[in-house]
Amino acid sequence: MKTRRTFQISIAAVLVAGALFALTPPSTAASEGERIKVRIGYPTALHGEIAKVLGKTDIGNKHGLDVQTTFFQYGPPQIEALVSKTLDVSFTSLVPTASYLAKQPGAVTVIAGLGTAAHGLVVPGDSPIKALSDFKGKTIAVAFGTDSQADLLAALKDAGLVPGAVKLVNVPPNEQPAALEQKLADGVVLRQPQLYKFIQKGAREIRRWPHHLWVIARSDYLAANPGVRQRLVDAIREAAVYVADNPRQAATWFAEDLRVPAELIEKIAAENPLFGKARPPEQLSVLVTPELKAFSARRAQEIVEFGLAKARPEFVY
Repeated sequence: MKTRRTFQISIAAVLVAGALFALTPPSTAASEGERIKVRIGYPTALHGEIAKVLGKTDIGNKHGLDVQTTFFQYGPPQIEALVSKTLDVSFTSLVPTASYLAKQPGAVTVIAGLGTAAHGLVVPGDSPIKALSDFKGKTIAVAFGTDSQADLLAALKDAGLVPGAVKLVNVPPNEQPAALEQKLADGVVLRQPQLYKFIQKGAREIRRWPHHLWVIARSDYLAANPGVRQRLVDAIREAAVYVADNPRQAATWFAEDLRVPAELIEKIAAENPLFGKARPPEQLSVLVTPELKAFSARRAQEIVEFGLAKARPEFVY
């Protein structure tokens, strides 16, 4: 009888323990401690400095991310990497994103806005060109499939220059300085920090545009990793605060990729309104603003009009 009673007590204990386990929410310690791998691409555009910080510091690990970063010259090659799923996240801009979404609706999601840099149309110091209208019958070098191309096309239209009135040649960002120095085109669209560098060397600026910067992630990657979006946003924000608080160190790291003086990157980065609002740091926001969404909607229509996409892209936020 003693053995049977002991056995009954043991069964009761197991049942009670099971009931308590069922009523107790599972511990999230393991899931929170498990890092999610994220492969990030970033370009020569200045928000690449924030991505560089993520690759150089422990910020990603702090937010449960195993960060791997890869440097690209500009947006379109990053989109190719997203398509092939060798990247999960891209620091890019509107036009490369739109080109992808026009072909594969919903394929990527915009998760953060990172302010603006700039790109501008410049000519050699001794050029007779004074205005956009003077480019009729001339040649402009610009990276195709970029925001620079879209801004240039919109400006030429506003100046009354019909398609074909100005010859556009496709020159990627890393080859644009040579195109300007060797006068391989009558004008060249440069992005920062090369824009500032060549103006200091005597180039004349004909037109400048804000370069809107943002971060996108593959939608299937976000779906496969619940919670990773918030981790990414938090890590990106902290990296932006790091740039604001440590401008020289961040610029030095990014200068390794751009091969320009760190002082130049530091000066241009300070012009980004994102960092101008970074005091106090807790007020810095990397959320996509209503103003950026409105501009993106207008640009989506222009992209179709200019033949950069066959269908109007719908941005996903």
